[in-house]
Amino acid sequence: MYPSIDSTIFANISIDNGPPGLLGRALLKAEAAARARGVALAFGSMQDLMLVNAVNFDTWGPVFPGFDPAYNDLTPENSFCFLGRNARGEVVATQAGRFYDWTSTNYAEQARSFGLIYRDPVSQRLPDERCEVTALAAKGIDGLVFYSGGAWYRPDFRGVGLVEILPRMARALAYARWNARCTITMMAEHNVKKGVFPRNGYHNLEWEVRFIGTRSGTMRFALLWTKSNEMLEDLEGFLSDFDVEIGRGKRAANA
Repeated sequence: MYPSIDSTIFANISIDNGPPGLLGRALLKAEAAARARGVALAFGSMQDLMLVNAVNFDTWGPVFPGFDPAYNDLTPENSFCFLGRNARGEVVATQAGRFYDWTSTNYAEQARSFGLIYRDPVSQRLPDERCEVTALAAKGIDGLVFYSGGAWYRPDFRGVGLVEILPRMARALAYARWNARCTITMMAEHNVKKGVFPRNGYHNLEWEVRFIGTRSGTMRFALLWTKSNEMLEDLEGFLSDFDVEIGRGKRAANA
């Protein structure tokens, strides 16, 4: 059973940081573009995200464990989740993110220590669990950082542009809410090969981050990141170049 959603997406959005005109217009356009593709967006909880993942595990791999409330203290003050529903009320798309204050540390240190994904790595980390980070940029990702992920689109809602909409919406909201100076994500090789990057609006990619002996096995990722100035430039391009409406032939089958 899917979680219920009570609030519209804009009922809980305020722009506390950054250029309000640009961020506001980008958020409005992204929401309208999702709606044109048959997807109505609203906020859910991270527990909702885990539930939707479990229901759709046949078309979706394990969620980033940093989004799992079983291992993390996740609140509206440090995280959010979008759930997108079709006209029948079924969840057909998700996007999530969480905020980290790494003022005195960086991504490389947090990944290797598992502070990236566990509230208490000492007690929650598996005995043989380890992380190897060879992406050189990882040491330079510090300060106010937003991790964006949890992206899933039901197969009948793929190929209609949601990958170009929801990640941008998440980055804009993170900047407006937390003044995040850098947005990061990790991407599996098969998604890189499919060309998800750079359609999702990230500007930089470097290999690799490898998690070994985890609850989901061994996984290899590319590290993607975009700085706030790059993100704002990307939103300008999104506003000027991205079409809200799509042709009937590309509309999601079950919108």
